Amino acid sequence: MRDIRPLIVALLSVLGTAATTCADFNALLSPVPGATVGRNSLSSPPAPVAKPAPVGGQILKLQPPAADAQALLTENELLTAIQADLPKRFVIEGELRITLTRPWTAIPLPAPEFFAECVQLPPGGLASVMQVTVRGVSGGKIIGEWPLQVRAEVWREVWLAPQRMDRGQVLQPSLLTARTVDILKEFNPPIAADQDLSGFELAQAVQAGKPISRRDLVERSLVRKGQFVDAVANEGGLNIRMRAQAMEAGPAGAVIRVRNLDSQKVFFAQVINENQVQVRF
Repeated sequence: MRDIRPLIVALLSVLGTAATTCADFNALLSPVPGATVGRNSLSSPPAPVAKPAPVGGQILKLQPPAADAQALLTENELLTAIQADLPKRFVIEGELRITLTRPWTAIPLPAPEFFAECVQLPPGGLASVMQVTVRGVSGGKIIGEWPLQVRAEVWREVWLAPQRMDRGQVLQPSLLTARTVDILKEFNPPIAADQDLSGFELAQAVQAGKPISRRDLVERSLVRKGQFVDAVANEGGLNIRMRAQAMEAGPAGAVIRVRNLDSQKVFFAQVINENQVQVRF
């Protein structure tokens, strides 16, 4: 390769620059100790990693939601308050459940405490669907009165006929089935399953699966119509006993008509037991 160093010296002399010795140029053009020439021989030092500077000397954290956020009267809380108040207005035997027929929009409360008073109720009593006026109180102040239409249910265990039962059937617990039903849906109030129906019979037929109501019951007759009984009469110190036929049925203590089999005379007598009546003068 041609040596160009004399040419560079001559050029610098022409430009008025102090002469530089070839030794200087040799030093200038000499390779840097430890450096290698070739592809990929140069490597950049790693860039420093930038670290965020803390603000005020501390790392910022998100604040949790405020603990004193304003209370809201939701639909569930309103229904709970109504369910707590209704038993004060009605005699309710069973589990009361209340729902609204229309959605309720939550409203703000002046204080976390809330209770409700039913200030207007249906005159006919508790019903499956009824109109009530509810007064809301919070923070010691009345916050509103709302006319609401509600659905009510009262669930209770009652006696059911497991199969068709005919009139005159003497009732025993083993013949009946206990089941929990909404008693407000029944036209006639059913008999609770904790009631002993021994000593009663059906006054009319009951279809299978139907609850037993008080309308279906009569006290079990000890004497049946047409049955022969002993009629006893006490007059002064005399005790008279005669055979008679019952003209009608009757439970214990009932006064029924009986006929004397000898004279065919009809008179009244009180049922004592299944085979005996006491003549009433």
